[in-house]
Amino acid sequence: MRSVILLLCALFLVPACGPADPRALTDAGSSALAAGDAPKAQECFEQALAAMKPGDPDYARASMGRFQALVRSAPERARDEFLAYAKAQPASLNEGNYGVLVSEFLRRERTVEAVEVMDAGIKAFPESEAMLAIRTKVEAQARTAKDPAAMQKLKGLGYIGDDK
Repeated sequence: MRSVILLLCALFLVPACGPADPRALTDAGSSALAAGDAPKAQECFEQALAAMKPGDPDYARASMGRFQALVRSAPERARDEFLAYAKAQPASLNEGNYGVLVSEFLRRERTVEAVEVMDAGIKAFPESEAMLAIRTKVEAQARTAKDPAAMQKLKGLGYIGDDK
């Protein structure tokens, strides 16, 4: 009986995401995200990030995974933290990173957040064909969204006029 209690205690002491290796934690977070377990993914990514510095090779990947997990549970926080990260670490992001996060917002019908991230991406990569494609996708969803705030946001940022 005593060995069963010790085994149970040991299981509770083992971290939910496995080993403390940042790369393994990032991989575990990616797997959890792909499986639809956003809370576990967020936990794994946060553990990985706690063991890394911004210049580390997997830091951007773990950060993006964390933002994707956050979109599912706290979209406003995901937007705010991503935009703050984009200002602090602009060299670690590319058009694809913006596109991934915008798509994540659009899948969850969080069009206003998608517009704000898209706007930051367009400003960061003004000549990018990829960002223009993302803009087209966001505008299309904003036109059909149940939330009129998305169209207002696009108008306010100058992406569409009052006639559209």
